Order: sequence, then structure tokens, then C-alpha cells
Amino acid sequence: MDTGATDHITSDLERPTVRDKYHGADKVHAANGSGMEITHVGHSLLRSPISNIHLKNILHVPKANKNLLSVYRLTNDNGVFLEFHPNHFAIKEEETRRTLLRGRCEGGLY
Repeated sequence: MDTGATDHITSDLERPTVRDKYHGADKVHAANGSGMEITHVGHSLLRSPISNIHLKNILHVPKANKNLLSVYRLTNDNGVFLEFHPNHFAIKEEETRRTLLRGRCEGGLY
């Protein structure tokens, strides 16, 4: 999870279940200012017993060091909100406040 990421990013082309070649000239810029090439754009699902969570417009960036989930995109695209706790996080439905998914915090990363 990344509150500063404007898009979902992965270096693993197999992560998105649907993907298309990216033909634009945009690049993803890291904190150090370097630009990394985007080669594909895709979509995927996080499965939940209550409601699937859609990950839209995942950017495939082969040189990315980490997979990033944009908190902004995740919440806006799915009508959910996130709760961060010391050892875990929860994705909850905005309307009902039901927990859709829980995940662990490992090494300070959610």
C-alpha cells in the first residue's frame, strides 16, 4: 500500500489478469527523480468472500523494485476505505463498513 502512489505499479507482468501493451510516452518517476518505462497496462481482482476488489490500470514497470497499490486508486475505484493498525490493515466497504479483506504488516510495509 502506498499513500503517495498515483497508480498501481508492478514489475511482474503476470500479476495483472488482463493486460495490454502500453503505447504512450509517460514514465513512472521514482523518489530520486529517475524515469522508468511503462510497458503494459492491466487489470486484476483481489478476491473477497463479500465483494471483489478491482485493481484498474495497473502499470507494468519492469524496473520497479516493489509492487505498489495506490491507496487513492483502490479507494476511489471500489467505494472502500482502509484502516491501518500496527500489525495489519483492513479494507472496508464504505457504505456498510464491512471488512472485505485483511492483510498483514511485514517489516513496516502493509
